[in-house]
This record gives sequence, C-alpha cells and structure tokens, in this order.
Amino acid sequence: MTESSYPTQDELIGADPVFEWVDRYFIRRDPFAFQRADFGEFIFTCSSAFGIDPNGVILTGSGAVGLSLNPDKILEGSLKQFGPDSDLDVALISEVHFERAWRNLREQAHPALVNEMEGDLNRSLTLQKRRFFDGAILTNRLLPYLDFGVDWQGSHVRVAEAAARALDREVDVNYWVFRDYWSVRSYVANGIITCRRKLS
Repeated sequence: MTESSYPTQDELIGADPVFEWVDRYFIRRDPFAFQRADFGEFIFTCSSAFGIDPNGVILTGSGAVGLSLNPDKILEGSLKQFGPDSDLDVALISEVHFERAWRNLREQAHPALVNEMEGDLNRSLTLQKRRFFDGAILTNRLLPYLDFGVDWQGSHVRVAEAAARALDREVDVNYWVFRDYWSVRSYVANGIITCRRKLS
C-alpha cells in the first residue's frame, strides 16, 4: 500500500506492527471523507472554533480511511464502509481540555458534592467510564456538564456547517477530546485489534 492509498479491509485488519501502521496509514492529513474537499480548511475551522492546536485535529472512524473500526457495525464479515449516511468522528487532542473536562465530570459525579445525579448524566458517565483509561472524553454526550460546554455548543454549529459545505451534504460531527496523541493512536489500535478478533 502506498502512502496516498486507503487500506483494504485485509490491510487494515492485518496491520502489523499495529502502532506503526496506525501512524503511517490511519492518522493522516488526507482522510477518505475529504478526497474532494480541503481538509486543511476544516482543520483550521475546528482549531479556531474549539481553541485546539491545528495539529491536534484528527479524523478517526470510517471518515479517516473509508472503513469503520466499530466492531458493532461489522456485517457479514465486512467492516462498514464510509457512505452518504456516515458521520464524522473528530479527535481533538488537548491536555488542557481533557483535564478540565475530567475535573468537571468528577465533580458532577462525586456524592459529597451532589445529592442525586441527574439521569442523563448518570447514563453518559457509565459510558464515559469505559473510556477514561483510553484518555478520551465523549464530548458529544457530556458537553452540557462541562464548563466550556456552552462555548463549544455554539462552535459546534460552525464546525457542522463547515463539514456540510466540504462534504456537500448534512453530516453529524462527533467530537472526542483526547489527552494526547498516544491516546488517539491507542484508541485506533484497539479498534483494529477488536475488529480483528471479531472477524477471525
């Protein structure tokens, strides 16, 4: 596979060594979803909207390489392909935002600070707890509970409009805040390994 081509399912599932493969072929500045659009422009829109370094904006999910690493979307032995109904998953790498969000969520959930946790927050935190070890915050679900949530909700509209213009269609954009680059790489590698196990 050349640097500019996108991996086949066999190449993706057979990635070895996984971390090096992720660096070389998955985390890229020419994602599959933006083949006919300017990804650089989208990066700078995200960067200015969310206050994230441009180098910390990375596309993950099927929008990155054309195939999804969500094992729940495997159908008849095939990874789900990026299509006209696919959303965009954006990794935002920011230790500052990750630490602020982590503290916010710990305060929101601590029994010494709250008497009874709101139902939606409780459900979202149950999902979030699985991701803390990954160094990731599920921003879309938890934005209302973060101190920068109000600002980011307004910014989300701006980014969603930029994505719709770039892809020439309405598209849902999901954001995950990652503590560092290693956490993004680890998240993608875990997806590859999980799908590999399910397909074997």
